[in-house]
Amino acid sequence: MRTLIAAAVAATLGLGAAANPALADYPDKPIKLIVPFRAGGGTDGLARAVQAAVDKHDLLPVPLVVVNADGAAGTVGTRQVLTAEPDGYTILQIHQEMFAVSALGRVEYGPADLQPVIQASESCLFVAVPIDSPFQTLEDLMAYAKANPGKLKQADDIGSSTHFPSAQLMDLGGTEWAIVPTGGTSKRFASMKGGFTDMALMSTPWLTKGKNDLRPLATLAGERMASAPDLATAKEQGYDVEGCLRRRYWAPKGTPADRVAYLAGVLQKALETEEVQDYLARNSEELKVLIGDALQAAIDADYQAYLDVADLVKKTSAKN
Repeated sequence: MRTLIAAAVAATLGLGAAANPALADYPDKPIKLIVPFRAGGGTDGLARAVQAAVDKHDLLPVPLVVVNADGAAGTVGTRQVLTAEPDGYTILQIHQEMFAVSALGRVEYGPADLQPVIQASESCLFVAVPIDSPFQTLEDLMAYAKANPGKLKQADDIGSSTHFPSAQLMDLGGTEWAIVPTGGTSKRFASMKGGFTDMALMSTPWLTKGKNDLRPLATLAGERMASAPDLATAKEQGYDVEGCLRRRYWAPKGTPADRVAYLAGVLQKALETEEVQDYLARNSEELKVLIGDALQAAIDADYQAYLDVADLVKKTSAKN
């Protein structure tokens, strides 16, 4: 698959202005990359790494300019791209936070209202409990939750992209538990360490950062992670749940296909540079490039998984 993608991208980039008149004058001004979150976060970090690689390796004849448009769970920046001219000069980088707000009906748009360009990376979550927790396995935790509905307390960001795989676990386990609104992973860690909550879904770097304070019960990756080969997946333990943040690039709906392909090619070249791959490795993300039909199929499957448990997410949100 990767070979076919690379060949398609190379063909698009190799056509040049002479063979493809539609690209003769494109791009001729800076391209804005909208990051709908604050500077310094994971989404911003990848965007800056890609921007630096594009500049260093002269992958574009114009600047790629990162613009942070934080606010309202990514919706402020996303709306800027939704309303931008579909001319290939404005693109968005976001993970499934967009799916979360859409599935919950908090916004009037969904992934079908944007044009996917390329999937860049994947970073999967793991189920964690405090090191002194009585739960030694995922089955221990799920059995307790089923026998004591509502008593288990999970540290999370209510209604966020991490709430959805939690709801999937509840659904498969035939139970429910309380979602305590703590915020991001560092705050979840503090909540568990302080004894205020019993569990959380944590990002992969916390396997190392929290090794003295957390016990991992399962990874929510599709397969065992190279960085933690001894940690079984939730699926291996009988719970077919995946919880991975997939960073993707999008353009306004109606952006010409040749410009979308051109942008995908540039971004893939940047993603495959040593500098960006080093960045991904340092942040426990994996390069997971998808374009075209494969990308659309992955988006459709991801979004449907969010829609399938949206009612349960709403229900567990309303209790907190």
